[in-house]
Amino acid sequence: MKKVCIIGGGLAGLSLGVYLRKHQIETEIVEAGRYPKHKVCGEFICGVNSSVLEELGVQSIIAQSLEHRTMAWWMEGEKVLEDTLPTVAWGLSRYKIDDDLARLFEQSGGNLRTGERYMEGDLEGVVWGTGKRKKRGRWIGLKIHALNADVEGLEMHVGQRGYMGLCEVEGGRTNCCGLFRVDKSIKARGSEMVDQYLRANGLVALADRMSTWEKDSASLSATAGFSFGRQEQEGEFCVGDASYLIPPFTGNGMSMALESSWMAGKWLRRYAEEEIEWEQAVQGYNRECVAFFQKRMRISGTIQPLLFNHLGRSLLRVAATAGVLPFQFLFRQLRTP
Repeated sequence: MKKVCIIGGGLAGLSLGVYLRKHQIETEIVEAGRYPKHKVCGEFICGVNSSVLEELGVQSIIAQSLEHRTMAWWMEGEKVLEDTLPTVAWGLSRYKIDDDLARLFEQSGGNLRTGERYMEGDLEGVVWGTGKRKKRGRWIGLKIHALNADVEGLEMHVGQRGYMGLCEVEGGRTNCCGLFRVDKSIKARGSEMVDQYLRANGLVALADRMSTWEKDSASLSATAGFSFGRQEQEGEFCVGDASYLIPPFTGNGMSMALESSWMAGKWLRRYAEEEIEWEQAVQGYNRECVAFFQKRMRISGTIQPLLFNHLGRSLLRVAATAGVLPFQFLFRQLRTP
């Protein structure tokens, strides 16, 4: 049986490692950071089939999540949509889920190397789960946890050049995670930077509301310089955000990470058991990814620009307030092949 090495121990890399160890495949994960750690992430899973979680072997970790069944959208301070989610959203911080998955991977016999970078050159048997590819870009992602927030279900607040989502996770915490156009005039740091981005984008009511909440400064995370869609491949075999990065308004990023690991696992298992060659595993997995994700990437890529355009936001606001925005339909389309 052949060995598999996974570069990057995020949600995709760890869940894939757990799956491979479940099938007794020698697996190593090389992670540059250490656990636990905070990451820019919406921190809820919504849309992935429970059978996928069971096949991966991660259902016991996801079962610790809070269940959310409602959502609401605001546009520049006005609530325009409130609805029931077609499927439950599981709220769980990356600080906890990644740490728990890392422990599960090690307990299953996997070799986890933290605080290291992959230095070898051979690509056979190597899977890249290194997250967003950093380069010059116009986006910044910001995330911070609030400790005494008054939030029910999932909230989305859309501003002039960005949006922020709110989701309660474990321990009475609420994850506040936003995507904004980079604004070089904002010089603040820490939680003040979050506040200034909200106010600069017309989300004054949300900024005032959040100003009354206690914040965990250690949870503040920021990332910039990335693009959406199919990612520039760092290696032949990529999972999670290293493969596809969907706009965060969809709330589908964590689900896609798990789904890509589920698809990858089946091909890697055949490779490790010497049923197929490495090139066949790479090509088969990539074809399956394209077929599985292309519809949701196309739809999200069409909607995302509307959120950053005055006319687009106006049309969405009118449709939502008039009750003709097909939220349930779009929700399902963004979560199915």
